[in-house]
Amino acid sequence: MNKEYNKKVNLFVMGLGFFYFALFLMIYDAEVTIYNTSLLAFSYKYGFIPRAFVGTVYQLIDTILPVNMYTYPMAMRFVELVTAVFFLLMLLVARKTMLMASDKHFRLMGLLWIIYGTLFVSMFSSKYNFGRVDLFMLLIDVVGVLLLLYRRCEWLVIPMSMMGVLVHEGFVFMYFGILLVILFYRFMTSNEKKKYGLIFALSFMGASALFLYIHFVREPVSDAVFMEIYRQGRRLSNINMPHVSLLYAELFCVDLGDIERAFHMENLVQLPMFLILIMPYLIVLIQIYKKIMKKSKSLQEKLIGLAIICGWMTLLPNYLLKVDYGRWVFATFSYMLLVFITMIADGNQLLIDSFEEEHAIISKHPGLGELLLIYPILLVPFWDVYINGMLKELGDWINIYLRLY
Repeated sequence: MNKEYNKKVNLFVMGLGFFYFALFLMIYDAEVTIYNTSLLAFSYKYGFIPRAFVGTVYQLIDTILPVNMYTYPMAMRFVELVTAVFFLLMLLVARKTMLMASDKHFRLMGLLWIIYGTLFVSMFSSKYNFGRVDLFMLLIDVVGVLLLLYRRCEWLVIPMSMMGVLVHEGFVFMYFGILLVILFYRFMTSNEKKKYGLIFALSFMGASALFLYIHFVREPVSDAVFMEIYRQGRRLSNINMPHVSLLYAELFCVDLGDIERAFHMENLVQLPMFLILIMPYLIVLIQIYKKIMKKSKSLQEKLIGLAIICGWMTLLPNYLLKVDYGRWVFATFSYMLLVFITMIADGNQLLIDSFEEEHAIISKHPGLGELLLIYPILLVPFWDVYINGMLKELGDWINIYLRLY
């Protein structure tokens, strides 16, 4: 039976891989924007500047390989390679979680991975987020999740959490919650409470300390350093020009609040429309969470349910302070799906029962399950400042008639 189930999972993951690849080919724009290439010009050789971790790795590759990496074609090859590695790691997580779950929950896990795959493949295939730092942040998270799933080298989650902040300080509010909630769940349910409690505490303190340092202690770079990064950014760009406002914001600590105010207004118009569009999923999610809390009898179960909400709340500062609502929406979906998938694979019976009950209710309505499965295609790909193309057009129409911004 075990061999038969392994074969069943392997065949499904192969099919999932073909689906992901086909979706990638449909959406792939074959372009890395100047925002994403400009960050490759950042490096710690100029000092401890924000978001320079990926650029430093890129610089190291340049010193090792006998080719000039500071050209747009090589930046494209680098991003393509990292994206391919990310997709393969996601398939590895899918396979591991489905093997950990029983045959009884095969359909549920398969549906979750189809929905999530539709979101992340489209997200990192379109030009808006192809090579975005979000890819590297989530890749770090995925490696951490894999270590926790395989229960190997789990202590590496500590430096990896700090690495996520070095990639982008927004890691704390975007993807860090995934690792923290899974670690808290392990702390509450595992016999190795001391180990998971220590990993949780050190990860939290290390990432928080780096975040605070980057925000409150860093200083502007010199004019000479700025010009050097500017020149490298030009070499990496497909239009011979770096993203100037990004360079000023990160290297000279310039506040872009005035520039972003108009984008905030556009986001505030788009968000209610998006919530209406995803109302079917919100209803399902609320029903599942209500079942979780209703079934929670012990203090341990209630704390785990509360931790899921607390982890989700770490995403809220993004919506309040920054303008990239497309990225925040994707990070929110990633948090909910990865946490749920991991906990189901880990055998959380409370979560499994709640999902299965909701799945049974949906299955009673002909076509509803299929509709929920294919519906995400209408929402993707998510953009960056704007949630997606459809909502940008709708928002523009509203602005024409109501003049909100």
